[in-house]
Amino acid sequence: MGRFAKVLLIGLAALGVLGWMILVTGVGMIMHSPVSPPGLQDIPPGVHADEAVQWSLAKDSAAGLPYSENQDKFHGPALAVASKAVFALRGLSFDAATQEDLQLVPFLFYLLICAAPLCLRNVAWPTRGFAAFVLLMGAAGCYFGHYFIQEPLLVAGFVWGVLLWNRSASGERPAWQAVFSGAAFGLSLACKVTTMAYLGILLLALLVFARGTLTWRRVGWATVGALVVWVSLQTVLFTDWAGMVAWGHQFWRSFAVASGNDDTLTLTNPGYWWTVGLWLAALAVIRLVRGGPRSAEDVPLAVAVGCFLFHLALPYKTPWLLFLPVCLSLALAWPLLAERRVFTGAASLVAATVFVLACAFTLQPHTPTRLQAGHLADDIREFQQVWQKAHPGKPFYVAIDGGHYWPLPYYLRAFQVGYGEFDGAERAPVRLLAANDDSRPAVPGYQTFRLCVRRGEYYWVLIDVSNKVDTPFNFGHW
Repeated sequence: MGRFAKVLLIGLAALGVLGWMILVTGVGMIMHSPVSPPGLQDIPPGVHADEAVQWSLAKDSAAGLPYSENQDKFHGPALAVASKAVFALRGLSFDAATQEDLQLVPFLFYLLICAAPLCLRNVAWPTRGFAAFVLLMGAAGCYFGHYFIQEPLLVAGFVWGVLLWNRSASGERPAWQAVFSGAAFGLSLACKVTTMAYLGILLLALLVFARGTLTWRRVGWATVGALVVWVSLQTVLFTDWAGMVAWGHQFWRSFAVASGNDDTLTLTNPGYWWTVGLWLAALAVIRLVRGGPRSAEDVPLAVAVGCFLFHLALPYKTPWLLFLPVCLSLALAWPLLAERRVFTGAASLVAATVFVLACAFTLQPHTPTRLQAGHLADDIREFQQVWQKAHPGKPFYVAIDGGHYWPLPYYLRAFQVGYGEFDGAERAPVRLLAANDDSRPAVPGYQTFRLCVRRGEYYWVLIDVSNKVDTPFNFGHW
């Protein structure tokens, strides 16, 4: 082969890599990638209801209310503790936090997920870089890396826990790596009790594929690391010991939720589940084709498949449950499969690219908040000024009665808001009533507008127009 031919081949290879990167970047923009250029992100236009719940829990915790006092004993305090730390460093209060401020916290942990492939051993640097790039720009085949929810922290902890455990099995200093592996699992435990099931699946995978790594010394160090971090976060840095009792309540309630007897979310997006299932099946086929003895390198894929089958078997379904198997497979499984053979390397890279492309068409946004909810606060603020001039000395407040009112508490955080039935609710300057049908309520002294909070969820907004109070112009243009 002449020198010109070599230069041509190198140039074509460079163009191919550049084209692949542009392709994945473009898909990443479609897939809500956290690092997509501003203005090109296709993210839900507002704080999601679950994000607003987590904001409220973190805000109350920062204000001194014990996290364990909250009645929704389902999520752990890890996100609240991390948010308080990040906001304290930035000098930011929860009331002043914008959607971007909130989403920065989980995005920092998502960066940890994206960095995991770079720490793989016995994997070529181009493969590590490709894996990190797919995770970062392809948004891991998901759009959850920048949502203010527990999952980015849980997945970051679990991915790094598996990675560090495997490194401890082949490292010269296994003790400290085992401790940090356990600490990462402790972070996941303080996010959701579902981590207990994931740890059980991990233990089963280790027994099958890497029994030799389960030494008493390594297990002991990992347990110490997990307990210290988990108990610390679960008790909000040892200030709320009732948090351990709350974790027990969460664990007990999880059985009812998972079995479909309590607050169960049914399957609404089967296309994405098929996409993830086929992706994991493709990786399993590539592993069989590659052959070779079982080893610790098989553990990430085995855990990803196990977690997928675990959630597939249960009636509780939401795309967020697949964030862990997707990140495990993209961050750790396919880079390990891509080594040693040209065929399996090319097949793994093609499968990862096809998976990200397919997700762009099968993954749907999860009940996005409408822009109307964001405009509501501005309109009420304008109305408050007019109303208080007509009613000097009287308190201005908002009454919300019935319905699924999240994420309204976040958007109405600047006002005094009452929920449910309370004295004076029927006389509130602004009232929100759940719209169960199209019959517009006619209440003397109030003007009524229709508000869409989320897809399929509506409220009637009643504005007090007694004493000839004028409503803002924007109210009629939602």
